[in-house]
Order: sequence, then structure tokens, then C-alpha cells
Amino acid sequence: MIYTEHRAAEGFLALAQSAIERQECANALMLGIALRLVREPNAYGSQPYLATVESAEGIRVAAVMTPPHRLQLYTPDDSNFEGLGSVADALLKGKWPVPGVMAREAVAQTFASIWSRKTGSRCRTGMRQRIHELREVVPPPQPCGEFAQAIDGNLELVRRWACGFHQDCFGDGRPDLRHAEELLRRGDLFLWVDGDPKSMAARTRPTPHGQCISLVYTPPEYRRRGYATALVARLSQRILDGGKQFCTLYTNLSNATSNSIYRSIGYRGVADVIDVHFEAESGSHQVQPNS
Repeated sequence: MIYTEHRAAEGFLALAQSAIERQECANALMLGIALRLVREPNAYGSQPYLATVESAEGIRVAAVMTPPHRLQLYTPDDSNFEGLGSVADALLKGKWPVPGVMAREAVAQTFASIWSRKTGSRCRTGMRQRIHELREVVPPPQPCGEFAQAIDGNLELVRRWACGFHQDCFGDGRPDLRHAEELLRRGDLFLWVDGDPKSMAARTRPTPHGQCISLVYTPPEYRRRGYATALVARLSQRILDGGKQFCTLYTNLSNATSNSIYRSIGYRGVADVIDVHFEAESGSHQVQPNS
């Protein structure tokens, strides 16, 4: 096994991109982060951890972490996790802060077991998520209102709704608002407007053939009226019309409503992933979701 730690995303992608792209939708988070680091090396405000482990058969592990966010892991299958020990050893040697790991369940649990054994940290399984892919939109019933791009005048609303989104999804109403503000400035935030804004969604993390939809939020008083469904459908179509082959989004597996809504407009599950949080004996580390 050959372990390589990369100082820049270009080197990481030169070795890992072709392997990761074989399941581009399922690995869109890792790939999207790495591609953004090529364009914007300081995008996440910290030195990223980028590593690969190779064998004679090719890439066995790819790992990406942008502190304080959790570690992302890729392996080509669930039959050989030998390279995960090399990643754990390197993280410890480099004194990297590792608040948690996100990957397919077998990968995440195997790494968590290795990490716990080496550090004494407790492991707590967090959110279970499903990665969905859409290649053709099934148009939903249209509620009153219209699809619109968010503008500078929506900034305070976007900030409030980003807090609401993080509270609903992660139990944390204090997100890094810079990401939402950046999406607004780039023209990547969209609203469903019925008199005034009723729902929000964003496009983010483009990959060679796809793009992710995130920050889907409707305030409680406007829910169950079809606003978010219509908004996500229209935004998905815009992404496809822009030349991408597919759209991706993540859902909490425990939220049957959102999973059903997205299926109704053409999204299909392609992979399940879990978060495992690492907690030191003295207390918990705060795990931040990647944007």
C-alpha cells in the first residue's frame, strides 16, 4: 500500500478523480469539495486534508477533510479496508482534528473502530442519509406563485432561513452564514414566491456531470402546500437544462416526508451514508456539516 498526502487538490484529483467518478453521484460531495479547492484553495478557511492510498489494483482509499468539518472517505467496495489504518495513522501523526467521519456504513464503522482503538474516543452514530440522483424531472402539481432567483434584498431572509435549515437538519441553528451569503452573491439561491417568498433552495458543488441541490427550506407556517416540491423540481430542471446530466441531493432517512416528496419528482436513491461522531472522554466535538 502506498499512502500519499497531497498539499493541493490538483495532486489529489490526478490520482483519485477517475476512480471517484465511476460512481460520481454517490461521491459527489467529496468530488465537489475537491474541485472547489482547485478553483478556490482557501474556500473552507483551513488547510484541507487530502490523501490517497494505492495498491497494485489502484486507489483503495481517498480521504478529504476541511476542518472543522468531518472526514469524507471513499473506497471502491466493501471488501478491503486495509488502507483505512494508514489514513488514521497519518491523521494522528499530523495532529489533525477529526470530529467525525461520513461514508457508506461499512466504511464509516470500520474507520470509527480503528480510530477509537487508536485514540480512546467514543463513537456515536449520527444521521443516516440517502444520496439521491435525478436525470429527468417528473413535473409536480403547481402551487400558486412562481420560481425566482434570490436577490440582494433577500439577504436577511436567507440568513434566517439558513439558520432554520440547520436547526431542522442538524439541531444547530448557528450555521456558517458565509456559505449562504456566497450562494446568494453567485446567483445560486432560488425562491418560490407566492406574494412573498415561501421556500428556498440552492444549487452547489458542481461536478463534471452533475450538481447538488441543498439548503431546501420552507418555514413551518408555509409547509404542506407544495412550495418546496415545485421549487426543487424547477431548480433541478434548470440544472439539467444548463448541461448537467444529473442532479443530486441528500435526505435524512428518518424523514419519510422529504424522501417521498423527492421521489415524486424523479429522484431515486443511489447510496446510503452515515455520520459517526467522535467524542473524547472530556466531552463532545461539534461536528459541522459540509456545505
